[in-house]
Amino acid sequence: MTSDDPIPPRIVGGGINTSESKQPVVITQMLGIASDQPVREEALRARFLSFDPLFDAASNLVAHQLVLRGRIATADAPPELQQMDEDMLLTGLYSLIQGGLTGTLPLLVGISTEVMFSDIPKQLNHRQLIWCVDIDNEQHLARALALQDAGLTFCPTLNRNNAVVQDSASAWRYLSCHADDTPPAVSARLVVDGVRHAHTQANWPANAWFKGSFFSGDTQPADNTHEQAVQLDLLAIALRQSLDTLTQFFRLNPDMQPRLLAIANSQVGGLSRPAESAAHALIMLGPQRASRVAALLALTGIHPSESTRHYAVTALTRALFMGKLTRLGAPAESAAAAFEIGLLSIAPHALSLPVETLIRKLGLSATSAHALSGHPSPEGAMLQLAHAAENNDVETLATHARQLDIPLHQISVAYLDALIAASALDAALH
Repeated sequence: MTSDDPIPPRIVGGGINTSESKQPVVITQMLGIASDQPVREEALRARFLSFDPLFDAASNLVAHQLVLRGRIATADAPPELQQMDEDMLLTGLYSLIQGGLTGTLPLLVGISTEVMFSDIPKQLNHRQLIWCVDIDNEQHLARALALQDAGLTFCPTLNRNNAVVQDSASAWRYLSCHADDTPPAVSARLVVDGVRHAHTQANWPANAWFKGSFFSGDTQPADNTHEQAVQLDLLAIALRQSLDTLTQFFRLNPDMQPRLLAIANSQVGGLSRPAESAAHALIMLGPQRASRVAALLALTGIHPSESTRHYAVTALTRALFMGKLTRLGAPAESAAAAFEIGLLSIAPHALSLPVETLIRKLGLSATSAHALSGHPSPEGAMLQLAHAAENNDVETLATHARQLDIPLHQISVAYLDALIAASALDAALH
């Protein structure tokens, strides 16, 4: 997006088969099955917008935050570039509202104070919307309070250096805080960003909402359960054993067969016709796709929650993205190795295991072990690139793009393509 090169009419993915649609985009098929189905309007919107999840203390999904993927501007970029990003976000929001916001969960949207002083908030207002804004002075405060009186909902940022918001804390239904701050004694619901560890949540009020790297699989919870031990067994078999051994695992664990069948019969599995049983599904999938379907099931468990579904979608997005990067020119042992590393990057969190234990129990190759443990490697660099794409870290994306000699817009499209494809997994896990 920052390159002067025109965006190509099609992007060829890596490691995973793709199919070219009539539109100038390519939708990646999750496990190697091509499709001629047209790209839907909502899928095209998803190329620019992401709904980042927020969870409560019990790991229930309670809200989303609308985020622009592939941002142009950095934090210190000129105002003109920052305004371009904001305009793209608001245009996407307008499209969503015109199409009817689905579901009942609140949707957080960050805006500048310049937008707050325009007519846009009133024009785009919706009962599900919560406007997030940094209020720095009395003028900002007066405007936000006036809009709130008119029916809008705001979530100002609260920190120890902002006396304006501190003094007006009782006026707000929502307040945004950082996990490293001391929990304030306020009646508003706190939206806590920057959560990296499970124990962080215990420090905050029971009704708080949470977001951060903990929910994208970058850290591990503390406890291990019997179900997680079974998930680890399944993951080890899926990655390293034969199809016969995998079939035997599901015979011995019949309670996991319905989930396997659901994933296999979904768009994720890509079967040409529905499978009638778990054993039938494994045969129809074939060794490679059966391994990947089983690995995804291992990351979610028998009873997927909102958070575990999010973990699985994140893992598949990373896997697809890293596979595509190898076809764009990124060095790697193979596209399959890149896919595996992306998929396993979330396993330490999903299975409550340190990375070192996971490497040992799964018998991972040196390539996978180095990448997952943070040692310098081509695959590790691609994993860092995936994290940067998730976090809209434009500076890191640009740095890696230069190092890989891949146009930044191609990297952005590859990630967005993977994000769209992986999003179908969530529906399969419900």
